[in-house]
Amino acid sequence: MRTKNELYQEALRTVAARRQMARARAQDARTEAEAAIPALRHAEEEVRVRGIRCAMAGAAGKDRTAAAAALKEAKQQLTTLLAASGRPADALEPKFRCKLCQDTGSVEGRTCQCVRRVMQKLRREEIEALSSLSISSFDTMELRYYPNRMDEKLGEPVRSYMGTLLEDLKDYAQEFDHSSESLMLLGNAGLGKTHAALAIAGMVLEKGYDVIYVSSPDFFGRLEALHFGTDPADEEETLLQTAAGADLLILDDLGTEFNSSFFISTLYSLLNNRIGAKLPTIVTTNITDGALLEKLYTEKISSRLSSFVPCLFAGEDIRAQKAAE
Repeated sequence: MRTKNELYQEALRTVAARRQMARARAQDARTEAEAAIPALRHAEEEVRVRGIRCAMAGAAGKDRTAAAAALKEAKQQLTTLLAASGRPADALEPKFRCKLCQDTGSVEGRTCQCVRRVMQKLRREEIEALSSLSISSFDTMELRYYPNRMDEKLGEPVRSYMGTLLEDLKDYAQEFDHSSESLMLLGNAGLGKTHAALAIAGMVLEKGYDVIYVSSPDFFGRLEALHFGTDPADEEETLLQTAAGADLLILDDLGTEFNSSFFISTLYSLLNNRIGAKLPTIVTTNITDGALLEKLYTEKISSRLSSFVPCLFAGEDIRAQKAAE
């Protein structure tokens, strides 16, 4: 898990590499063109010299009409030379990926959107590497896997209930901001909780927010190993701060981790910090019994989780259904 600043620095390096590559390719194109067009260097020099003369005339407050006409003529001669060899007018110019910042990463002193898009891509790749599912969309969650039979507890067929729930979660992702509520996706294994959480993550990332996804057993296991082992780089604190400060934290598979006093205190601190900062969190868990939740995680943690909006997933194990197909 990288911090937001680490993502930013890596994105800047990526954009800088794009610029360097574009310039290198332009130089290769120039070398090839000069070999094929003997008069090319002279034509480019004429454009350069006449451009300087035009600029100097303007700076001196003189009439630029003649100088501008000469510059236009020189550019036209260069274009004609390139066209005669089958090359476009911009054949010698670098082809930057971003037209706004020309792959510098900055526009008028502000970070360009292309850098933010790279950050989103890097975070997306990180989440996909950490999860068992790739980030997809709600469109890939097929309702046919949810039984179309009446459920007395739900008061309606499971399929229609899940259809409404998934639409509500999709709306949540579309409307996400820092004032969004925290969610608890709960239900038996294999009903699509993680899939839905990752679908939300994909949409929230596209909106420009930073999303951190962690598997509860992996994340807290890593923290505990660092806490009671060697941690010269202070990685434990960095991981905690990154999770605590994310625009959206997805804590997957709560209830499958090794329960210890360290885990309880760390989970409480993480939830408390995020609630205090009014930052949304999504928890997925197979635990549907509130009494069991309190027994496992203490009353203090249970009370924090009780403030999350419960989203009950119903149906039958989808993974088993797919395996049987």
